[in-house]
Amino acid sequence: MVYFLLVAYRRNLDIFNEDYLGIKGLCVMQRQMINNFSDNDVNATVCSRGLGKSFDIGLFSIDEALLYPNSSIMITSLTLSQSNLIISEKIERIFCKEGTPWSSPVLVQLKKDGWIKFKKNDTGDGRVVEFGNGSKIYAVACGEGTRGIRSTCVIVDEYPLTKKADIDKIILPTLEVRKFGGRPIDYPEETKQVFLSSARTKSNWGWKFLVNCVNQHYKNEGHRNRTQYGFFCGDIFTAVANGIQTKNQYLQRKRDTDDLSFEQEYLNIWLSENDNSIFNFKDFEECQILNESFLPRDTVDIMSNIPQTYNFDEENQIRIIIADIAMSTGKENDNTIATCISLNTETGVRDYEYWESKYGSNTIDQVLFLKRLFYEYKANYIAMDVAGNGRGVFDVLSDETYDSDLDITYPAWNLLEDPDLQISTDTVVDDIRKRAYKQDGEQVVIPISGNATLNTSFHLSARKNLKNGLVRLLKDDSEMKLWYEDKDKDWLFKSAEEKTKILLPFLQTRFMINEAISLDTVFTETGNIKLKEHTRTDTKDRYIVFAYGNYACDLIYNKYHKGDDEEYDDSDWSWLGSSIL
Repeated sequence: MVYFLLVAYRRNLDIFNEDYLGIKGLCVMQRQMINNFSDNDVNATVCSRGLGKSFDIGLFSIDEALLYPNSSIMITSLTLSQSNLIISEKIERIFCKEGTPWSSPVLVQLKKDGWIKFKKNDTGDGRVVEFGNGSKIYAVACGEGTRGIRSTCVIVDEYPLTKKADIDKIILPTLEVRKFGGRPIDYPEETKQVFLSSARTKSNWGWKFLVNCVNQHYKNEGHRNRTQYGFFCGDIFTAVANGIQTKNQYLQRKRDTDDLSFEQEYLNIWLSENDNSIFNFKDFEECQILNESFLPRDTVDIMSNIPQTYNFDEENQIRIIIADIAMSTGKENDNTIATCISLNTETGVRDYEYWESKYGSNTIDQVLFLKRLFYEYKANYIAMDVAGNGRGVFDVLSDETYDSDLDITYPAWNLLEDPDLQISTDTVVDDIRKRAYKQDGEQVVIPISGNATLNTSFHLSARKNLKNGLVRLLKDDSEMKLWYEDKDKDWLFKSAEEKTKILLPFLQTRFMINEAISLDTVFTETGNIKLKEHTRTDTKDRYIVFAYGNYACDLIYNKYHKGDDEEYDDSDWSWLGSSIL
């Protein structure tokens, strides 16, 4: 009788959780997901935010440990702290803690009796759960330190953030068949692999892995002598239908998130480049290598004499700010965008170290924002759009600016009189020169006013330098959140506002990439390239700032290397005819 009950529970983990562990109220989606983990040898689960993947995987880990004695369940991810969270936040503080909505009376008692023990491993900070039947659940980071460990079940959280090579060469080789006495020779118990994630981009290896799991699931269906593949996908509508999220929460997420991020994070859509785009995700992602951004101090920090931690003493460094101006009278999706770029004048490598977006500012606020950022970054130049609203902002920039918060008067600015760094026609430059309120202002402003020819140069240069590795961008915000949780010992004690301030430049970088990828390429009759928003509600403000900044860096680099012998190679542009036309 006990044997048949055990078999029934192993085939129906949802019943085991409710009937034996006493965990009530799991919704249909949660039951499906947990049973899906159990029924398949290899499983890919991709769900949008708010579907509780960590909750389900924590409960599944407990089920495996209880129902399969001597199991070794490895939970791994990009960072150790992320892996630890499933044990500490889900298993220990929800299921094994008395009084929580999802606590199990059985697990609580087993913990009190010492049959379930929570500890750290012997060699580091990885959390471990030990069970009286010889099973254990342990957390590790996906890396070299995992070599030599053995497991019967591997759970990889946010698997697209990990390296495919680490999964294949380090994590999967840890799998071995569960050891227990009296195993029948013909008993076909397999190891398990569970991969979880939210949607990323189709250039990531995680997309091919998901597609393979779906294909293999249907090809192997009904063949128990083959590896069984499973998959589960859910979006925010799945969450609303199952009572995990509400309709109002869905509407709020849609209202507060840009279109592409909403598709990826809540509609569970893997993003790919527009068929008509001259960019692709892979080029941008390979350039996302910066894990530290410049952070301007706020007024409180400056008044408290808190020093700026940025290293301004790098050799061969030119710092430039790029700004695209918008006013409160513009479209709803019009924002003033600014980015800070550090250019190495020897190598030509340009680091986009900071991004900031401001909506609804008047001219005075815009000027104060730009001058504060300029002197905080100790920038050498500022290149700004002077079409439309930009000219009015330049007018005010060309006078002294009083900062009442800091009791500082910033000097007047003027046009940079350097033909090597001119990014506008002579007509535009002459007009800006005449508009300056004070002709003796600091010569730091490089005016930008695009036309069809210049815009084509912006786009082609952006693509070329991305492919040549001359652009370095901040990493994805989701990866950096995990990085800070793992590396910054003070991260848990920071306020929500502090965390947001730190992560915002990384988030803005992701927004810029999404904008660039979604732009349609239009070839004009004159042979120029025009990048156009895919839909009326799309925006390209961040991409434009990115392209302006890249082109400005080209001019600065060429100025420093003027006279160097360099042969022109027209093969650099061979892609133009083959990949677009």
